[in-house]
Amino acid sequence: MIRSAIRSVGLLGLTVCAALGQRAFDVASIRPSEQAGRGRGGHGMGEAFGGNVRVTPDSVILRGVSLRTCIAWAYHVQESLVTGPDWMGDARFDIVAKAAAPADEDHLRAMMQALLADRFKVAAHRQTKEMQVYVLEPGKSGAKVHASESQGEASIQPDPRTMTVTVQRAGVSQLTDLLSRALRAPVLDQTGLAGKYDLTVNVAKYLADRQTGGQPLDPISLIEEVLREELGLKLDSRKLPVDLVVVDRAEKTPTEN
Repeated sequence: MIRSAIRSVGLLGLTVCAALGQRAFDVASIRPSEQAGRGRGGHGMGEAFGGNVRVTPDSVILRGVSLRTCIAWAYHVQESLVTGPDWMGDARFDIVAKAAAPADEDHLRAMMQALLADRFKVAAHRQTKEMQVYVLEPGKSGAKVHASESQGEASIQPDPRTMTVTVQRAGVSQLTDLLSRALRAPVLDQTGLAGKYDLTVNVAKYLADRQTGGQPLDPISLIEEVLREELGLKLDSRKLPVDLVVVDRAEKTPTEN
């Protein structure tokens, strides 16, 4: 029993050391995505979700993502905080990267930075700048959210056909990421909500109300109404210092696998 415990601890130690020592993914594939021709749109629902990102202890899988999305994930910032050439948001890629051993998310992000530097020749630096941002905070009556009771990865499923979004086991940081993409501006979290939550939002209902009332379709006011009515949250525009990732150099086409 004692020997078994010692063996387990030893294996755990080796795994941790291996993860900490990793500087690059063991295997990585970058290919043009089927979404490559879509480019950048307006405030469409699909555009707000920035492709699909799936992270496991030893891998990162990105589907239908732009280089800007990749850089944002690697440097752990919202896409609106990545500045550089406009073309970084055009082409879409599928990236499958696997580590030699399990690693925490911070190490996976660092390895993604190294992969982007190697394959896209990305060079970037961080910079603090005061700019106009949105602050997400509770409304007058407090937040209306439902804590998730299920286990597993976060799931965010948009349905462009019905204009609904189903969210499971997601934190507020994922909501602010989505809002930032939709608004094309930084969204800071000051809700005080630290858990994982489930919700379903029917955007079509609010669109129908506006069309019936003859109101012009303003994406920002629509988002504000949905947040207020569905989640008890509000957006406040302020000028605050934020940390940017400035891309100094990048290439449009990655080197071959």
